[in-house]
Amino acid sequence: MNVAIRALSLATTIFWILLIAFITLSAFSLKDLNFSLDEPKFTVTAEGELLFSLPLSIENRGYCDLKDFQLATVFSDATGKVISTAKSSVPLIAHGESVTLVHNATLSMDDLLENAGQYLFNDANLTAQVAAGLTFADFLPAQISTNFTFPWGAPLYNFAIDQPTFEPFNSTHSLVAMPISFENHAAFDLEGAIRVMLFDSADSLIGESQTRFQAPMYSPYRGDLTFYIPLNAESSAAQRGHCDVYFSTTLFEYGPLVIPYG
Repeated sequence: MNVAIRALSLATTIFWILLIAFITLSAFSLKDLNFSLDEPKFTVTAEGELLFSLPLSIENRGYCDLKDFQLATVFSDATGKVISTAKSSVPLIAHGESVTLVHNATLSMDDLLENAGQYLFNDANLTAQVAAGLTFADFLPAQISTNFTFPWGAPLYNFAIDQPTFEPFNSTHSLVAMPISFENHAAFDLEGAIRVMLFDSADSLIGESQTRFQAPMYSPYRGDLTFYIPLNAESSAAQRGHCDVYFSTTLFEYGPLVIPYG
């Protein structure tokens, strides 16, 4: 009996020694786990959605395998409304190995446009909630989470229409030139068409014009719209009024944006 008790006691002692050693090795594995983030990118998908891509490199320099790495993101707008959720995973990161994961999240421009299109014309901050979890060698789970703000650059920041100029064109029509400008603060290129309907102070439609545009990311844009209006429309009433502006791109359709002139 004493031999059996001593054997059980020895086995218990060995088990606790191995358990403490394993936990210590796992702790060192956590210390030797290296994460590195590349610059996030925005691209436009074939379906006309905005795709946020975050490249993440994970290097396991510890002594234990890492399993079931999970990364989840939740993007919210300034009102707290969720506009995107996404998850990515890696089944196994063996000790001494590295993996690269591209975490993708799709942002709906329809959701961003619900609040009077403010995200088209005004820079803002989105809230990103990030949670990551993994398991050390099938035994020791770990999880972290944090919140941070993500800057949103407006693609049509400071959109403006300058005062139109009127010039004679022929015996029946006048030429109206109207400069337009904006700054693309977004992290993606923008291209599409701008259509403007010109109304005089009597709220009568006197002309319509459309132009295509290309605005690379982080760049200003300046262009001109031209209208041909009947001579009888060029009166004091035409010197002031308002424009109804419509935007059409691969990402969104928006309008009318009403801008007074004169």
